[in-house]
Amino acid sequence: MSSAVSTRTPTGVLELAVEQVLASVRPAALGDPVVGARRAEESLRDALRDAGPVEDNLALQHALACAEAACEHLKYCEIQEARTLLMAARGQLVLAHEGV
Repeated sequence: MSSAVSTRTPTGVLELAVEQVLASVRPAALGDPVVGARRAEESLRDALRDAGPVEDNLALQHALACAEAACEHLKYCEIQEARTLLMAARGQLVLAHEGV
């Protein structure tokens, strides 16, 4: 991820968290899948709280919804499902930067 991304905006906060969680739940990065999923869930939930409410950017709203759903899957150690949703969130974040 580019260091030029500002983490002060809701988009930046979520984008950083999504990239970090995606990296942390790679099969090669997971020593203990249960512990890894719990840590990833906590990290993502913290970022969702920090991102705050978003009303004017539909793509960012979709990214937040995908990240929230990913948290639910991480809660039950459903890593592949969470990764799929995080990839969808990443795509929505690209659109959010464009103001879609």
